[in-house]
Amino acid sequence: MKALAATGRRRGGVLALLVAALALAVAPARADVPYKLDLSGLPDDTTKSLFGETSELITLGDKPPPSVTALRARVRGDVERIRQILNAYGYYDAAVDVELGEEQAPVPVKIRVEAGSRYEVGAVTLTDPGGVPLGPALSPNTLFMALKPGQPYTAQAVLDTEGTILADLGRRGRPFAKVARRDAVLDRAARVVNVTWAIDYGPLVTYGPVRFEGLERLKDKPARMLVTWKEGDTVNMDEVEETRRAFVETGLFRTVTIDLDRPAADGAAPISIKLEEGKPRTIGGGLRYSTSEGAGVRVFWEHRNLLGGRESLRVTGDFAQNGYSLEAKARKPDFEWHGVDLVAQVKALSQQLDAYDIDSLLIGGGLEWRYSPQWFFSGGLTFEQSHIVDTGGTEDYSLVGIPMVARQDTSNNALDPTRGHRLTFSVTPYYDVAGTAGTFVISRATASVYLPLDREEDYVLALRGSVGATFGGATLSLPADKRFYAGGGDSIRGFGYQVAGPLGDDGKATGGKSIFTGGIEMRWRVTPEIGIVPFFDFGSVYEESTPDFGADLFGGAGLGLRYLSPIGPLRLDVATPVIGQRDSDDIVQIYISIGQAF
Repeated sequence: MKALAATGRRRGGVLALLVAALALAVAPARADVPYKLDLSGLPDDTTKSLFGETSELITLGDKPPPSVTALRARVRGDVERIRQILNAYGYYDAAVDVELGEEQAPVPVKIRVEAGSRYEVGAVTLTDPGGVPLGPALSPNTLFMALKPGQPYTAQAVLDTEGTILADLGRRGRPFAKVARRDAVLDRAARVVNVTWAIDYGPLVTYGPVRFEGLERLKDKPARMLVTWKEGDTVNMDEVEETRRAFVETGLFRTVTIDLDRPAADGAAPISIKLEEGKPRTIGGGLRYSTSEGAGVRVFWEHRNLLGGRESLRVTGDFAQNGYSLEAKARKPDFEWHGVDLVAQVKALSQQLDAYDIDSLLIGGGLEWRYSPQWFFSGGLTFEQSHIVDTGGTEDYSLVGIPMVARQDTSNNALDPTRGHRLTFSVTPYYDVAGTAGTFVISRATASVYLPLDREEDYVLALRGSVGATFGGATLSLPADKRFYAGGGDSIRGFGYQVAGPLGDDGKATGGKSIFTGGIEMRWRVTPEIGIVPFFDFGSVYEESTPDFGADLFGGAGLGLRYLSPIGPLRLDVATPVIGQRDSDDIVQIYISIGQAF
């Protein structure tokens, strides 16, 4: 019986194989249906671009459908996408005509669009859920609303305006406001879209008690110093975001979440700040290279919470072919006043430059005030002992300085800004205790502007200008490291480091008492990872206390390559002198570093 059963199983297996083989033999071969798309009539580049990004006929063009039926389904899907795109931009009377030459190969797919007239924004109305119009106390300023009567209608403007309405209510103490209803009604006779929002604006809320979750190394009191509001004040969601950003900027936390609980009967909302602490210590570094300065490496070690109160210590070593520097900087945040930090630093420097050789030790301290996210001020006292050898000989200096800085930064990225601006003003009076240089004052103003030329910010025009002046003393009586120099990767590219200015009889740069430099870059993001930057830098250094604009001008032009890495742009610039070149100037200078030039 076992033998018969085994034989039966073998016969059943053979039969199954025969059936499968026959099925394969009679199965029809797959016949893909290639096609060729002919589209016309979309009204502008925006609608064409959106359709190109979402169309199956375009994005799957290299993958023909398996049948004419599948091709028809693909066409129907794209026709619906066209209607959705046109509706989103106010073309509500559009007509779409389709022709398929199904007997031809490849199949011609003709889509003709007649967009018709574009609708404009009609009435924009805000009410409460019962239909009562909102008054000025609950309505945002119409200047800040994207949706304005008379403008061409877009669905995105509706969404942006909705966000503006809720954000404005959040700034006015109503963080729980929400949209109860949104109606967009076509008036075909007038060719306008009337938009009405019914807003449930919620209760007026004040700040209640704050509780922290997740604090481990950071103590409670210094954590509360980061909170930008006072208990009992009316809630402003901008202040909540500012506080969240302040916690993030300490570098102590992986995640920061701020939640407002439902308010009590008195309107006070308890606030929960949930934190996930990260490691307080960091080790890092970077590399750089330029033709005139050679190679260099910078390494640092930082502890951002030494004693549990956000106290930081950063030790930096900078080593290059022309010398080294070692610096330690300590910071005590919120020293006596909120936002005011006490800082102290020690820096040892030894450099052998073409213009001069220097060995120095600097000890200093002062206060730094973060007045707002954009404005920063600092002031302090320094003592610097230096030994300098230059064209004029060998001198020792003992300088007491009072550095003062004001800075505004509205740019959107530290290493790769695409919009905003940066302004820096600095003034430092010096007194030489040894009597060699006497008393003098160094001042400088620098500005950078970043102008995006398209919506995606793939094209950015970057402009930079800087003016400096020194009052008191003659040029050669000043310490060589306190004079102004131009030329190099952060100044006038195309010229060697410090040499775009007056030279002594020995051909070495003497520096000057004033400076004027400028730069223009056209930053083009070719792909998400690659950028190309043509640039032109210009300026000079002058022996007088104030710049003589236009006299003895130096200029360098070149082309840069950017690799846009996760840590910032990796920069390679190649430049050549085009104005003011001398026999001693090299024809090409190369610069490699991290971050944009400015």
